[in-house]
Amino acid sequence: MDYSKFVYAIQKDDEPVINEMVPIIMSVLIKFLKVRQGADHHDAEDCAQNTLIQATEKIKNDQIENPNSVIYYLFTTAKHEYFKMLKKDRESNYEEIPESHAIEGDQLIKLLEAEKQRVLAVCMQLLKPDLKKYIQYWFNNPRDEAAVVADHFGISVNNAWTKKHRILKILKDCCQKKLAV
Repeated sequence: MDYSKFVYAIQKDDEPVINEMVPIIMSVLIKFLKVRQGADHHDAEDCAQNTLIQATEKIKNDQIENPNSVIYYLFTTAKHEYFKMLKKDRESNYEEIPESHAIEGDQLIKLLEAEKQRVLAVCMQLLKPDLKKYIQYWFNNPRDEAAVVADHFGISVNNAWTKKHRILKILKDCCQKKLAV
C-alpha cells in the first residue's frame, strides 16, 4: 500500500482520502503492536491512535522528510508509544509506598543449596567405585529411560531401577546424617 497518499492527503487537507486511510493505518499499527510487541488489543488501539495524532502534527508542520517511508516512522512511533505506556503503568503501580523496602533475600536458600550439594559430593565419594559410576551415569543422563541405562551397563531393566533406587537411598541416608550434625 502507498502510505505516502496519507501524507499528501493531510498536507492538502483531503478529508475523503484521510477518512479512507486512517482505518487501514490503524489496523496495520494495531496488528504490528499486537504481533511484534505483544500488546493487548486495547493498549494497541490507544498507542496507534496516539501515533496517528503525532504523525498528523509532524506532517502538518512539514517535519516528515520522506513521505514514501512514513510507515517506518509510524511503526517506530507506535513502538515507542507502547514502551512509554508500559513504563507509565510500571510507575503508577508504585504510587503507594510498599510496607517493606527490600525483597526478602534468597541468600540463605542459596547457601543451604550449596551446602547440600557439598554434602552430596562427599557422600558420592563414599560410594564404591562401581556404584559411583552407575549413579553418575544417571545424574549425567537424567532423561534416559531405564532400558537405555540397563543396556549401557548390561543388566536387566528391573535391575537398573532397583540399583538406582538403592543407591539413591544410600545417598539420602548419608546426606541426612551429615546435614544433621
